[in-house]
Amino acid sequence: MKSIITLALLLLLTGCGIRTEVVRVNVPDIRVNPEQGPVVVVAPVRDNRPQYFPQVQSAARAKNIGGVIRAGNGVLVELETSTAPDKAREIMIQALRNMGYRTADKCETSCTHLDATLTDFSVSAPVNVWRAATYTQQMLADIAVQVTARRDGQTRTFATTGHGANIFQVASRENWEIALERAVKSFSSSLQQSMSEQDTAAQPQAQD
Repeated sequence: MKSIITLALLLLLTGCGIRTEVVRVNVPDIRVNPEQGPVVVVAPVRDNRPQYFPQVQSAARAKNIGGVIRAGNGVLVELETSTAPDKAREIMIQALRNMGYRTADKCETSCTHLDATLTDFSVSAPVNVWRAATYTQQMLADIAVQVTARRDGQTRTFATTGHGANIFQVASRENWEIALERAVKSFSSSLQQSMSEQDTAAQPQAQD
């Protein structure tokens, strides 16, 4: 029974062979770069993600964000208009602007420099027999970045992560995008919390 459910789910999700699904990742709460506010420079994000599937061609690796492949059938998911590191940087910049930071490519005075390494930007659909039997199978999305913040000779390193899940009945681009949208919101909140902690740590301590 378990094998029948698993096979049925696999065919529902992937069909026959390996195909590519192109998805759009929207950045929420678009805000114009503030004219005033503390300046932060976000360096280009380095890509240190694992190779999710050996079937991904080297030319497509930067845009690939995982997918699901089993028994030679499946779907590879890739970003529509940018690479995963560029999309992660875009998400970071918008989250910072929504906090009131003014982002810049460089600064001549005191500002915060962020160096980031992308360690995960992926979607998946793990087979879960119980969920498949109850029609609550999930698409999952995860984003993870290691960030080093530098300001006035001080350095702090922290991890920023985001997770999203979407219960689906039909394998579609829209359902992948719902999981990704939730991961982006979670990731943005995580970054904002870490930056708030960074600002608190950077403030001069009151003298007794």
